Amino acid sequence: MFEFIDLTESEWLVFSESFIVKHYKKGEYLLKADDLCDYVGFVDKGFFTFFYLIEGVQHIRGFCFPNEFISNYSCFLLENKSKFNIQALEDSSVTLIHRDALFRSYKKLPKVQELSRNIVENLYIEVSEKYESFFLKTAEERYLELINSRPTIIQRIPQYMIASYLGITPEGLSRIRKRLAKK
Repeated sequence: MFEFIDLTESEWLVFSESFIVKHYKKGEYLLKADDLCDYVGFVDKGFFTFFYLIEGVQHIRGFCFPNEFISNYSCFLLENKSKFNIQALEDSSVTLIHRDALFRSYKKLPKVQELSRNIVENLYIEVSEKYESFFLKTAEERYLELINSRPTIIQRIPQYMIASYLGITPEGLSRIRKRLAKK
C-alpha cells in the first residue's frame, strides 16, 4: 500500500498499528457535509466522488480512485466542518488513520511527516492544475485528459457526474462524445 514510504519493518509496525480498515457499500458516505473530518485515508478498493449538494443538485468536485489518498484535507487540518460530501460509487475499502494518531506518528517517525508533505504537495499541484484547466482548456480537452488518465474506471462513472465534474451539462458532454466519435 505505502510502497513510496521507506520504513523499516519496526517503523512500519509502529505506524500501521493506528490503521483502521473500513468498508463502504455503494452509496455510503465516507464524509457528509457539515461533519468534521477526523481521518485521512487510502483507497484500497473501489472509488468515491466528492460533491457539493446545492439546492438538491450534485456538483461534482472530483473522484478518488484506488491507490489514492482520500479526505477533506483542509477540514482535517483546520478541524472544521466539511462543505462537501464523499460518497462511494461502488463497494469500496479504505485504510484510515485518525488525525491524532497521524500527528503522534510524525513525532515518532519523521519519514511519515515527509510522506505527508509529499502528499500535500501533490494534492496542491492536482488542485492547481484542475483550477487552471477551467481557464486554459476547453471542456473537450478536459474530457480527453480525464478519459486518458482513467480509461477503465471512467467507464463506470455515470455520464451526468462526468459532465458536472467538467463543468458542463450532460447534453454538452453528449455533443463532445459525438464529435470525438466522428474523428
